[in-house]
Amino acid sequence: MESASKHPPFQVIIAGAGASGLLVAHRYCAANPDAKVLILEKDDRSGGRLGTLEGDFRGMGFNTVTPRLYDFWNQALKQDPEADDLPTMINERQTRAAVLMGNKFSTFDSKNFCSDKGARALGGLAAQRQWGDITAILDSETRFEKTFAEVWKSPRKSPATLVLETYAQAFGITNIWEATPGAIAERSAIYACEPFTGNWTPALKALTKKYEESGQISIQTGARIVDATRDGNEWQIQSTKGLFFAETLVIAQAPWMAAQWFPKKLWPTQLLTVVNKTKPVSLVTLSCPILDGDTKDVAQFFVVPSESIQASVSPNEIVFQATIDFELSLQAPDVVKAVKRLKRAHRKFLLAAPQIKTGVERLSLVPVAWAQTPNMQERKHLDRLKMENIQDRHLAFCGDAYGQSLNGDDNLIESVLSASEAISQ
Repeated sequence: MESASKHPPFQVIIAGAGASGLLVAHRYCAANPDAKVLILEKDDRSGGRLGTLEGDFRGMGFNTVTPRLYDFWNQALKQDPEADDLPTMINERQTRAAVLMGNKFSTFDSKNFCSDKGARALGGLAAQRQWGDITAILDSETRFEKTFAEVWKSPRKSPATLVLETYAQAFGITNIWEATPGAIAERSAIYACEPFTGNWTPALKALTKKYEESGQISIQTGARIVDATRDGNEWQIQSTKGLFFAETLVIAQAPWMAAQWFPKKLWPTQLLTVVNKTKPVSLVTLSCPILDGDTKDVAQFFVVPSESIQASVSPNEIVFQATIDFELSLQAPDVVKAVKRLKRAHRKFLLAAPQIKTGVERLSLVPVAWAQTPNMQERKHLDRLKMENIQDRHLAFCGDAYGQSLNGDDNLIESVLSASEAISQ
């Protein structure tokens, strides 16, 4: 750690340079031309799950954005007439999905991922015929009142439920039987909307470029926060890049991550309850650069059911993903098991697509890939909390973990709006 040195105070310090933190910084600086904002990012690059960096670092594959967040982002960029709009940087949508079984891909439209057509691709005619029973449950008026286990009357190993278990892994549900049908429906809808995908780095940089050039925003990467204290009207934030001071702190990290450095006594009661009573879902990822071969005939997203693995494909990279319960260590037993499945899935992909040559594998752990729990009991507990009261002039929160929606992008938008409003009072 570098020795702490007192820096000139800022109006706002933002902990986290993911999309939510950058959007709050953008909105605050647009409304306050004389503002000084410091963004502290623990990683060596901005962008969170959407960020990439040329060289050894590669993406995590978890890089899709729903149309609603895409439009919200684009509207933010349009505030500056001189800035590029989002469609000039990202215009590709995730339209093709597939199932890899044996050495063969079964490809279909991604909007049919969690439908009878998707069920047939994985489970055959038996699953397709039974899918109407799944749809009736997911669409029922009482879909948030009971667990899927309580409303499903056929055997658990029915063809359709085996398909649903496999597909649910792709949208962050490790156990469909403890989830509500409504949670499953909300998560599956994220794929049906054909989200936007691509290299988000230019779009992320566009949010702060103007304000960095004017000196309003400073971004410190590789700055892991280790402690936060409040003295009167001033925050003191100790990081690996020094000691910083500001009037306002915005936490743009999931609460389970911020709990490692943010003192319990300073948390709003609701959020401390979330940290103690619920757990998110993690991703273990294995990424490989594509050295040779064309990916145009390979679906942008596919599942490997034999390994419970999902994968996203771009022209330059393929990322395999394993969904597990919340974990922080790459050495944890569940992570080690996931890594073995990821490596097997990679080998199966190369057998099915021999025209593609991949490079060195890189492993990573995304501790909070899906923040909102689909678990029935945890959902009931969360619904009793008044999450709208967490924002304050001097302490605000933003990101996909802050909200009631099972769609993280919706939570991101609403929390960015409420955090921006609170700190601008």
